[in-house]
Amino acid sequence: MSDSMFDEIKAVKVEMVNGRPRVTDEQTIADMDAEEMKAAVSDFVQSARKFRELNSHAATHAPYASLGNAWWKALEFLALADSRLKEAFCGRDRSPDSIRLFHEYRVRLLVLVPVPYRTDA
Repeated sequence: MSDSMFDEIKAVKVEMVNGRPRVTDEQTIADMDAEEMKAAVSDFVQSARKFRELNSHAATHAPYASLGNAWWKALEFLALADSRLKEAFCGRDRSPDSIRLFHEYRVRLLVLVPVPYRTDA
């Protein structure tokens, strides 16, 4: 038999720190970004549901004044959640393409509000 690169055996040593595998800074940042994105999506979807519920109730059953500040607070929370999601999605990139992709993603979230949405897709 001839030797080839597929016959080579390599040993990989996993560095351990405090009994756990050592994690690189890049992996830590990626994990933090993924958690922030997950939280931002959840916050946006919940805020959109609440606002949609109050807005439809006010439009069909009662005037906006009967809701007091609840409608305005729901609108404010939706705006804050939208801003958080935009920051998590776009980061510092505010190019037209990035904003377009963010808008398409946000529309998909709003259309699929009743359905759980994967953030790692």
